[in-house]
Amino acid sequence: MSTQQEFLRSAMAELNMTRDFFCARLGCARRTLDKWLLPGESKDFRNMDETIWNLVREILAHEKLKLVHERVKKKAEKAT
Repeated sequence: MSTQQEFLRSAMAELNMTRDFFCARLGCARRTLDKWLLPGESKDFRNMDETIWNLVREILAHEKLKLVHERVKKKAEKAT
């Protein structure tokens, strides 16, 4: 399993989002995200609640489904 920091960095990269945009999508303050991204040994590190882990997973799943839908739509348009 990946660390919290790896999970968030991977999600931001997959979604091609900056920290500011990612914060807006999650509905959290930039400082909160910064604390989640710190190494676990840092005194300012904060663990994410399970609800945030789930929210990020749902956002990733939604974006993947959106891409599939767009591909199917384009394919259908070409067929007509």
